[in-house]
Amino acid sequence: MRRVRLRGRSRGDHHTVRPTPWVLLSRTPREGVRTPVNCSCCGNERVTAALRSRDDVAICRECLEWLLGQIGVSSTPTLPVADMPEAVAFYERAGFGVRMYTDDQDEDGGFAFVDYDGQSVFDLDAVPDMDRGANRAGCYLITKDADGWHARMAAAALPVTPLEDQPWGMREFTLTDPSGNHVRIGRGVDSSV
Repeated sequence: MRRVRLRGRSRGDHHTVRPTPWVLLSRTPREGVRTPVNCSCCGNERVTAALRSRDDVAICRECLEWLLGQIGVSSTPTLPVADMPEAVAFYERAGFGVRMYTDDQDEDGGFAFVDYDGQSVFDLDAVPDMDRGANRAGCYLITKDADGWHARMAAAALPVTPLEDQPWGMREFTLTDPSGNHVRIGRGVDSSV
């Protein structure tokens, strides 16, 4: 077998939409133990995932997002919210990180960035005059641990549907925010947790 090494890039070569915090630990899939790991691409200590066929190649989220951008499109949906403080409190209670956008005068810009464990998942845009009942916006988050996400959100008394296996091959549930946005969260039925 030929040994392949991914070459590191300078910081300027990464395309980053917004700064993200990074945890300096990685989960070892076989052992479930967190240990420091250097990314095979950038060399920084970060949360990484090993390739299925090459467990000696571990890549951090920032490098993976850069790589995906080289071969396809990346997307971060924007959900409308009627009341930004209410939406921020809701998503923080659901376990997400929320960072408000502020302008040059440190005024809230009516926009927020939502992440989970440092990864951007969606944004929020204040639309104070929106009809919450007519809102049909939403997005889909895919995670290996849909069961854990459902348990966490149900324990926080958030409005979630039952977690169910669907005929289209997903095990999923829906979280509905106070503005009527539907955030579906799931994993493939055949995916191991």
